[in-house]
Amino acid sequence: MTTRKKYRLNKKGKVAVIFIFLMLIILTYFTWGLISNQKVVAKNSNLSKTSSLNYEKPSKELVKKPFPVQRDKVSKETLKKDEKVISPLEESGNKDIEPPLETGKIVYLTFDDGPHPIASKEIIELLDQYDAKATFFMLEPNMNRNTEIVKTMKEKGHTLGVHGITHDVSKVYKSPENFVNEMNRAIDSIHEISGINTHLVRAPYGSKPYITPKFKEASDKNNFILWDWNVDSRDWQLTNGEFVENTITQVNHLVEKEPIVILLHEKTTTSAHLKRLLQYFVDNGYEMRAINEWMIPVQFK
Repeated sequence: MTTRKKYRLNKKGKVAVIFIFLMLIILTYFTWGLISNQKVVAKNSNLSKTSSLNYEKPSKELVKKPFPVQRDKVSKETLKKDEKVISPLEESGNKDIEPPLETGKIVYLTFDDGPHPIASKEIIELLDQYDAKATFFMLEPNMNRNTEIVKTMKEKGHTLGVHGITHDVSKVYKSPENFVNEMNRAIDSIHEISGINTHLVRAPYGSKPYITPKFKEASDKNNFILWDWNVDSRDWQLTNGEFVENTITQVNHLVEKEPIVILLHEKTTTSAHLKRLLQYFVDNGYEMRAINEWMIPVQFK
C-alpha cells in the first residue's frame, strides 16, 4: 500500500512539473515577443526623429540635371507627351542654385522663321567663323524643305526649337488645341530630321498677348518651354542693316542688368549684315551662346 501511494504521488508530481514547464515556455515566448516589438517601435521612432533633425538640402554637386542641352536619338518611349521637364531648381528645392542663364557680357542669339535655303547657310557659316552658338526656332514647312540645314545646325552645336507651322495668328491662336498641335507637329519634324527631342517653343509674335491662361495651361501640359526675348533687333523691318545699331544700343542698355536674349530672323537681309553685329560682340568681349532646356526662360511680363 505504501509503495503504491508513493508511485501515485510521483505521477501527479510529474504531471504538475510538465504543466508548469509548459506554462513557463508559453509565458517566456509572449514576453520575448512583446519586448522585441517595443524595441522595434522605439528604433523606428528614433530613426524618424534623427532623419527629420539631420535633414539637409542637397548640395549643388548632387543636383541631377534633367537632360543635356538637347537629347538626340531618343526612343519613341522617351517621346511620351506626358514626360515631365524638371529644372534643377524644381527638382532639388534648393533656392541657392543659380539658373545657368547668365548676365554680363553674354548674349543669347535666337533666330526665327527658318530654315531659309540661302540665309540659314550664311548665318551658320558666320556663327562658325566667330565661334558663336545660337538657337533656331523653326517653322515645320521650312524644316521639311531644308532638312540638311537642320542637320547642320545640330552638327555645329546649335540649339533647335520650334516656331509652329503657319505663323498665322488666325490659325495658330484659334484655340489652345490648335497651338499645341502646331508645336507638336513641328517638334515631331525636328525629331524625324535630326533625332533631337526638343521642348523649346517660341510662340509666333511672342507670348503676349496671345498666350492667355488657357493657352499657358495647354502649353504646360505638353511640357513646352516658352521663350520670348528682351532685345528686338527689328531686322524684319530694318532690312538695310540698321538693325545692327538698334541691337547694339539695346544690348548696351541691358548688359550687367539682366540676361540678354536677342531676336533675329533667318532672312537674307539679316545674314547680309550679321557679320557687323558678330564682330562688335567679339571686339567688345561678348560671348555668344545658345540657350538650353534647363534655363529659366525669358518671357514677356
